[in-house]
Amino acid sequence: MTMRMMLAAAALMATGCYQGVSPVEDGLEPPPRVPGAGGDDEGDDGEDDGADSGEPGHHGEGDADTPAGRHVRRMTALQFHRSLVEVTGQPWPEFEAFAGAMGRADYAEITEEGRELSVTFDKFVHDAAVYSCGAAVAADLGGASPGTILRWASVSDRDDSVLRRNLDYLMLRFLGQQLREDDRRSDPWMELLTGPADERLDDELMAERWTAVCVGLVTHPDFVTY
Repeated sequence: MTMRMMLAAAALMATGCYQGVSPVEDGLEPPPRVPGAGGDDEGDDGEDDGADSGEPGHHGEGDADTPAGRHVRRMTALQFHRSLVEVTGQPWPEFEAFAGAMGRADYAEITEEGRELSVTFDKFVHDAAVYSCGAAVAADLGGASPGTILRWASVSDRDDSVLRRNLDYLMLRFLGQQLREDDRRSDPWMELLTGPADERLDDELMAERWTAVCVGLVTHPDFVTY
């Protein structure tokens, strides 16, 4: 993935477009003086009210309290690995060795779980995805798993409707996205499965393409962030 931001801006520019007569020249009394006008802080009683605190009734109505936007946060190292095992059925053997680099707290020097996106975290997420997805597809082909990745298709299938059914299942399994029949979000993934090949599209190459789809879903922003 995917970052959500909302910008709200309003500007009001006042220009000198009134060309009436001077109130003094016309014998009219000037309007009451606005406290703080002209740069000083004197009120109507001639006493200094102090700096504008921003509170209602004190030199204005104050600033509106605008809530801060929600920050996109990634999973912790342990949350990622547990999610990886859940969707692929395969643990990453190197997780314990690199969990600290992925932000896991050791409660000696690091007391908070890392939740910031970084190049280091992305690198290890990719490494974990390559291993676990490859192992998951191999397990499916060997009959050692109940169709974790290849649930509704096999590597020998070439029909678009069959590929699409299995792809829709993976989008729901990995990203929680239930796609409509005409949903365009599946198009890039279908192109990965059906695109041109430098060689004959045999079963071995199709296995690699399903593995690539799995890796793409694990490294997708919607998988690693919330």
